[in-house]
Amino acid sequence: MADTLTNFELLEKRVWQGTPKYNFNSRIDIEKLETFETAYGISLSTAYKQFMERFNGGMILAHPQSFYIDMLEDEPDGPTWSSYYFFDYDEVVEKYRDLRLDKWLLGDDFKGVYPIIPICRTPGPEHNILFMFSEKGLNAESPVFAMFENSNISSCVQVATGFDAFLEWYVNSEGFPPIGQVTGTISCHTFVDEKSIVDIAGQKETHLQIIERSTAMLKLVPDDSWSYCTRGNAHLYNGEPNLALNDFNKAIELDDSESFFYHCRGDVVLQYGSARKALIDLDIAVKLDPDNNMFLAGRVDAFFKLGWLEKALADCNRILEKDGKYRLALYARERVYKAMGEDELAQADSDLIDELNR
Repeated sequence: MADTLTNFELLEKRVWQGTPKYNFNSRIDIEKLETFETAYGISLSTAYKQFMERFNGGMILAHPQSFYIDMLEDEPDGPTWSSYYFFDYDEVVEKYRDLRLDKWLLGDDFKGVYPIIPICRTPGPEHNILFMFSEKGLNAESPVFAMFENSNISSCVQVATGFDAFLEWYVNSEGFPPIGQVTGTISCHTFVDEKSIVDIAGQKETHLQIIERSTAMLKLVPDDSWSYCTRGNAHLYNGEPNLALNDFNKAIELDDSESFFYHCRGDVVLQYGSARKALIDLDIAVKLDPDNNMFLAGRVDAFFKLGWLEKALADCNRILEKDGKYRLALYARERVYKAMGEDELAQADSDLIDELNR
């Protein structure tokens, strides 16, 4: 008896045979998928990665390709709009970033590593999305879920227990699994609660993990100034000021209008180099964003190191006039008052700090 073909092998065989309705892409290097995972702190389903590595998205058309020839000029996306269309790698990355920016399904209060990976678009005018969850920290395979925006079915339900199960259904139904008929399965919201998805996504990263993720992100987006800045701060907290400085320099080279980059570079120079040189960056940060208390407090530290106590005091008061409980300014002003010999005023700030810390 011949060995039974896996779902991947069956699909691959039909693609190789030139079956007219099978329209899939060329293989991609697994390293691209792994870089995507590392950059965003996610973990893709093993079966889904195998599918993407072999086919990099595609579709089984409703009709042979010759059927669409006359319509392509007026409706170039007609074939994909009328099919279950698996996104290719670039589309997955783009759509994941869009959903992540909107915090789709998880709400504006969500914080952490965004765990929803869009994998496919359904046919029809609604173009609903099929998606899976990141498996990082799950210790379980993610089901495939469908989002039904205009349906009486629950807005977001499981349609398959995993990607391989969905692929089997997809191939056996010639590319058109009747997902709208699925009933009695869990909603994605139930899955999120049962698997503690939000708690897993919110787990704090180590500095080394941030460095690894930011480095991967820069492979995806080489001119991403914020990734350089993020990695720079992780290097700084990891005790690598020279590497931090290199990254802050690159961030400013890419975007010289972002105040936070100057604040970060000024801070590392203040800690490990010249206070006078640091003041240049810290002053630029304040001028670019005059109402930012953190930037003002950074400039206070430079003034203090230089012995310019009156200027340091002026910045402290400027902050505390807006926010009388801003701790960084209170700690700094206490230090300034002590250096000025104003012991009573320093004690008053110390007492207020103690009260706030209770």
